[in-house]
Amino acid sequence: MNNIQQNKLNVILTDNTSGFSEIVNKINTLFRANVKHLEIIEESISILNNRMSHFAAVNTYLKRIKKIIKSDDQQMINDFLASFADAEKSQFEIIFNKLSKKTKHINSIITISKSGTLKEVFNLWKGKNTNLNVVICESRPGNEGKLFAKELLKFGIKVELISDAMTALYVPQVDAALIGADEILKNSNVINKVGSRALALLCKENKKPFYVVTTKSKFSGRKIFSTKKANPSKLWNYKSAGLTVSNIYFEEIEKTLITEIITD
Repeated sequence: MNNIQQNKLNVILTDNTSGFSEIVNKINTLFRANVKHLEIIEESISILNNRMSHFAAVNTYLKRIKKIIKSDDQQMINDFLASFADAEKSQFEIIFNKLSKKTKHINSIITISKSGTLKEVFNLWKGKNTNLNVVICESRPGNEGKLFAKELLKFGIKVELISDAMTALYVPQVDAALIGADEILKNSNVINKVGSRALALLCKENKKPFYVVTTKSKFSGRKIFSTKKANPSKLWNYKSAGLTVSNIYFEEIEKTLITEIITD
């Protein structure tokens, strides 16, 4: 693999702000650009398997592309890579159509973090409801909520950005909560950015619907999720005797807190 392709792959491997649907699309774009160089794709798959296969959406995609490459049918490989983005778009439309049947009278939504699936759903929703208003938690310490706010503003959606600590003030004012998912466990519990469970608990307390939208690629065979601590310096780059800085990035939301998981 040459330096240019290695650098492009490294950008994907170090992407800590995009949703995993977006990351998969970036992988597909990289592979499509190298469709005539299968050795680069195969080397990239090996690296991605080592670094990112524990993420359900990435793992699902890698399994599919590996199976197609094994067929040694260049036209089949070309067709898969070329049609992947259109297939994803179709999935988002299916999800939105299912969601819209349940949210006809909903105008205000609260969400957290940044989701490629949710972005496409909100874009479709805006076309049906010009009164749509989205409250977004900033999602510290990565501040993915700020990035998500910028994306929704480009669609002409009305956005209100709040700090994570303000969530309890806003849940009583909105019609529902809507989040994406990084993974759906075998028991139907959802893994998502930390803060999602607190949002779900607040919705239950205030009798507000809590919806999860996701593609089937996020469903995994895992039964158990283990919380892991991320780089503490992302939260606070400070050291002192007696100080512990904990930065936990993902958490589990029990299915009993979820109104419904809506998928394609």
